[in-house]
Amino acid sequence: MSRTELIAEVGSNYDGRLETAIEYIRAAKACGANGIKFQTLRKEKLVAPKLWSGGASEDNPVYRLFSNLALPDDWHRALKEEADKQGIEFLSTPFYLEAVDLLETVGVRTYKIASGDITFRPLLEAVGRTGKRIILSTGGSSLQDVEKALGVLKRVGAGPIVLLHCVSNYPPQWGEMNLRALVTLRETFGLPVGISDHTPGSLVPIAAVTLGATVVEKHVTFDRSLPGPDHPFAMTMEEFGEMVRQVRCLEEALGTGDKEPAPSEKAKQHRMRRGVYDPVTFAPTDDEGGVWLRPENKSNA
Repeated sequence: MSRTELIAEVGSNYDGRLETAIEYIRAAKACGANGIKFQTLRKEKLVAPKLWSGGASEDNPVYRLFSNLALPDDWHRALKEEADKQGIEFLSTPFYLEAVDLLETVGVRTYKIASGDITFRPLLEAVGRTGKRIILSTGGSSLQDVEKALGVLKRVGAGPIVLLHCVSNYPPQWGEMNLRALVTLRETFGLPVGISDHTPGSLVPIAAVTLGATVVEKHVTFDRSLPGPDHPFAMTMEEFGEMVRQVRCLEEALGTGDKEPAPSEKAKQHRMRRGVYDPVTFAPTDDEGGVWLRPENKSNA
């Protein structure tokens, strides 16, 4: 079984400090993450400052409340270089068209497309034309939405695509998770699938890997009590490290699916199975494919 790709999503949790962002890269690597992800966004390119209502414009309250941090352009290269040094993949989600050009100059290998942009055709086309691998989140989407987005990506020559099941609430309720949709996505589109998870703890990622997830993305933080939009629902780095350990154990436990005795079981079959024997000679009286036992060995069965 191939190993699950585990991505630590920093989001805005570097709190505006390059040094903290670099610390996240090092901590994620120490925890066993395969990737570290940031967000390349600008408030003015993501949210309209004004709304048109009743024949007049008015302030957009979402614009006023939007608190995600803009990752400075010149920090991207420094973060990519640190990730390369640590041996962990650097990713950043582009939230505007020019961000794709920026990430191309930085040299990313994989693009993550956020759930909210699954219908943003210009961004899909810009990312698809790079020919790079794409991780596409599908929060708030139907199968028809996913199909249309895949059509756009494939038409412009996109590279390999992974579909992430996601519920775009922070955090979602357990009853909203619908984890079996992972199987539906894989069987419908014939693509690898994963989970972008905002629930507390590691229960959902563990279940997702059992259902066939090849990618797990979780937000991380050094301290959930810090102010900011992404800290409260994120995993601490210690929790992320424990999730990594659990996933790696689970991968071993899932095995091949073939129903065969483990080698250690074969070595003790003769102590586990019953057999028919002659009470005088202790020889088997017939053979039905079992391993025959002498009476004195039965105490170990």
